[in-house]
Amino acid sequence: MESLTPTKQPISIRPEHIASSTTTIQVKQHSASWSSGKFTISSTPTAEDPLFSKLFSVDGDVASLSQRRHFCDASGLPLFEISRKKVGVTWYLHLPGESSSKASSSEPIATVVPKWSALKDKFDVHLRNASVNGEETVLEVRGQNVWKTKTHVTHRGKLVMVVKLTDVAAVYLPGKRPSWEVVVAEGMDLSLVRWPIFCLNGGYS
Repeated sequence: MESLTPTKQPISIRPEHIASSTTTIQVKQHSASWSSGKFTISSTPTAEDPLFSKLFSVDGDVASLSQRRHFCDASGLPLFEISRKKVGVTWYLHLPGESSSKASSSEPIATVVPKWSALKDKFDVHLRNASVNGEETVLEVRGQNVWKTKTHVTHRGKLVMVVKLTDVAAVYLPGKRPSWEVVVAEGMDLSLVRWPIFCLNGGYS
């Protein structure tokens, strides 16, 4: 396993979900379709807690005009919304409860911008760091191979997150539902795991 570096300052959009130590979590997609917007994000079982504990859920309508996703905590409380226009490639993150018209014109709290790459996924996530008075920072999300089985997330050259597809067959066999293991560095907001999965799904998740 690659060595992760704790962040010098916390990086978050939801400070209440900052990891206090290096943390491993699981992401499960609930449809065989790669364009599905339904996911559950759970803690990894340990000797102290042998069960998967739900942390977040993601739901959305891929057929909607704005392709909107809703990100909620374990109790179902909305945390933020992700959307893009059907003809666009950039995704925008807004606080919950904003109407589609308001969200399209207000300042997003994060944007996901694809970068050109011949074979591997490459995205930059520009976010207003809630832990540092909204100061803008950038996470670099980079696919490590053409099979979309691993993604690295770096901040200022330091590795802060690693995502691995747990079952490579899920990419090739009909009916398989992909899942991922995500290792997150101390100081990172756990809700940010959504973005590298986004890249592994080719930007359509």
